[in-house]
Amino acid sequence: MAYYYSAADVCVVPSHYEPFGLVAIEAMASGTPAIASEVGGLKYTVVDRETGLLVPPKDRHAFAEAIDLILSDKSWCRQLGENARERVKSKFSWDGVANQLDRQYLSELSKLHQEFLNPAV
Repeated sequence: MAYYYSAADVCVVPSHYEPFGLVAIEAMASGTPAIASEVGGLKYTVVDRETGLLVPPKDRHAFAEAIDLILSDKSWCRQLGENARERVKSKFSWDGVANQLDRQYLSELSKLHQEFLNPAV
């Protein structure tokens, strides 16, 4: 699949509902920017104008305009693809997820520690 994603200029995900956005993540991991419906997990996966474009769901004209916008600027398309790959690496890779969990656990432990040292009366 990585071969096909990396061969594409853009990945279009016109879902009406998408809880996570795995197709967009797979494409972005291959350095391909994503154009996706602004729904569900896609709103978190794709960062508008940084890793691709988000458009209103069920709006085929908005999708067509987004595709044209990205494909008409090869330099921006390449930059979106690079940003997309970095986002996947930092947020969705095994190391990225582990680092996020580590930060979350340390933050929660710090809060508990502060509550222990300064109990509410």
